[in-house]
Amino acid sequence: MKKTAFIVATLIALSLPLVSALDKQQVDAWTALVSEKDLQVKMQKLEEYYNKYGAKDDRYSMYMYVHLAQTNYLLQQYEKTIQFGEKALTYKEIDASNKLPLYLYLANSYNLTKKDLDKAYDYSEQIVQLANSLRSASQSNTSIDINYTAPALRIQVQLLAVKAQDPRNALLAFNKALEAYKLDKSEKSANFVVRLSDHLRKIDMVEDAIRGIEAINQDKPNAEYFNMLGKWYNQVKNMPKAIESFKSAYNLKKNAQVAYNLGILLNQAQELDSAIAYLAEAHLLNDEKVSPEAFKLFEHLVFFEKTKGQPQPDQEKVYNEILAAARARLGITLP
Repeated sequence: MKKTAFIVATLIALSLPLVSALDKQQVDAWTALVSEKDLQVKMQKLEEYYNKYGAKDDRYSMYMYVHLAQTNYLLQQYEKTIQFGEKALTYKEIDASNKLPLYLYLANSYNLTKKDLDKAYDYSEQIVQLANSLRSASQSNTSIDINYTAPALRIQVQLLAVKAQDPRNALLAFNKALEAYKLDKSEKSANFVVRLSDHLRKIDMVEDAIRGIEAINQDKPNAEYFNMLGKWYNQVKNMPKAIESFKSAYNLKKNAQVAYNLGILLNQAQELDSAIAYLAEAHLLNDEKVSPEAFKLFEHLVFFEKTKGQPQPDQEKVYNEILAAARARLGITLP
């Protein structure tokens, strides 16, 4: 935010017309406050300037209000941010480079103070609309998307998520979170997507929930997310995708529960050898809760499916060979 504020301040300074017609003392005071880096000192200079020249309506007035809104916002003085930000927006000649940060300051200020949540949403929506109009004109919006559009969408997500018990609000919040993530790929946006995906899954909107985690996982492959996807694909009866997701999770991180899940699903898919292999690893990973159950199913499939009807010595040979191969894959050596 400090970097953004500096850019905005620079734009303001560069956009000012020549000031030869103005009082030299006023020009000097303005120049001093515009170039001031210390926020507290700048605020003091702004207040002095406002008290002395604020009643005038000159070429500096609009930018004075922009600076007052910006500085108060950075100092977390949100009531004053609202006061001066809305005053700055009354000037018809204010351009997009100043509107975007002002809309963001106001949206955040209304949201943080809970003074008017409808206004918080409206200002954030104005950011989105203005950014979209600029995208059409320039075809290059990366900086605006990261610094303004994505934060605006996250404000809307927060406001909508308060009413997430309504499935329509939950889905709208989710879609906006996903849009923000696609714009900035940030951890903040990703966290919103993950939390809302889990909420959608809990209210039986599993297909949408999957869409969110798939989007995150494309950029940041993660064993936990693949495991989540495996469970959710299984929930919607998409066995091939469930198996694929569980395999990806297991390849990233060996886990007895995931191996057990794969053993069950692969057995249901009539891929007996693969099912047995994963169940053997689930047993050898020695999870207190899962491994005993995996071992029971492993023994059943080996002795009553794979080697059914064979002499006992042959069955035991196959059994031992499968366990030895599983140990080798896991890098386990016998004492």
